[in-house]
Amino acid sequence: MKRFQIFVLLLSAAATVMTGCDKRSVEQGGEGGMKYQVHFACQALVKNPEADSKVTGENFDEGDVVGIYSYPSDEAMFGTGEFTHGNVPYVYQAEGELLAQDGWTPIYFPLDESLPLTFISYYPYTDALSADGVLQVDLADQTKGPAQAILYSNNAQRITRTAEYVKLEYRYLMAQVIVNITFDDADIPNANMKDITSVVFNGTGMQNVADFHVEDGSLVTTSGVESLQGYQMAPGLERTVATVLPQSVADPTITVVTPYHTFVAQPKAITYEAGLQYTYNLTLRSGGEVVIGNTTIEEWVPGNSGMPPIIGEPEIE
Repeated sequence: MKRFQIFVLLLSAAATVMTGCDKRSVEQGGEGGMKYQVHFACQALVKNPEADSKVTGENFDEGDVVGIYSYPSDEAMFGTGEFTHGNVPYVYQAEGELLAQDGWTPIYFPLDESLPLTFISYYPYTDALSADGVLQVDLADQTKGPAQAILYSNNAQRITRTAEYVKLEYRYLMAQVIVNITFDDADIPNANMKDITSVVFNGTGMQNVADFHVEDGSLVTTSGVESLQGYQMAPGLERTVATVLPQSVADPTITVVTPYHTFVAQPKAITYEAGLQYTYNLTLRSGGEVVIGNTTIEEWVPGNSGMPPIIGEPEIE
């Protein structure tokens, strides 16, 4: 499966320079020691006006912010040591670089080359995470568009100062559901998409609220508690999209409401998996009949939704 990639660049005393960025060197640390700052770089991305907005997590714009944790690999993630950093916001720059947000201390490698660090990152940044890295995510209301999909990276384990690059590979923690809607012109000749006032994706056992745990990237739902509202999707559109928690759903339903009929589609029971995109094609007919066309399941990657991948390739002189 494709993953989003950002590269972390360590600049040593004989620092190389990223094209288009200011020179940065090793800084003098306390008691005569040297501090080796970790620099993050990501190439600028080509925008695609036909694509979903960035809330799908498939593009970064200037000013977007990721959260980064770092800690000694043999210690607890939420410790208090000098090289333990929690939820440091890094901002995407027009030149493709990620810089620590104003007022925040950048992340440094230890002088001791034998001390490995682990990096955990997620997007989008929020300061609402608890001290132990937990955030409640509520995906019920998506009537204004798909909810923010969390990207998560935990592949950078046991990285020492001797590493030239640390590559963070991001993956989706959620699934995406797409509903394509058409009216049967022969059956309902005067129908209009604007007639659709509600689209709700629901089903037995469905959950729409979970706790995101940054330590392991898990999304923990409350056992035995079912969603009462399901996922309320944007109405009035030929193509409506929702971000969905990974879960097994018995008897899923897609309910489309118009002034003259309520249409209820009943796809097969299914397990929605993180990083996958599920597309349902519905044709609405007179009398409230719904015809379900081909249903597709694809990897949720930039290539199948019109977006370029987030892949950093720092240009080095």
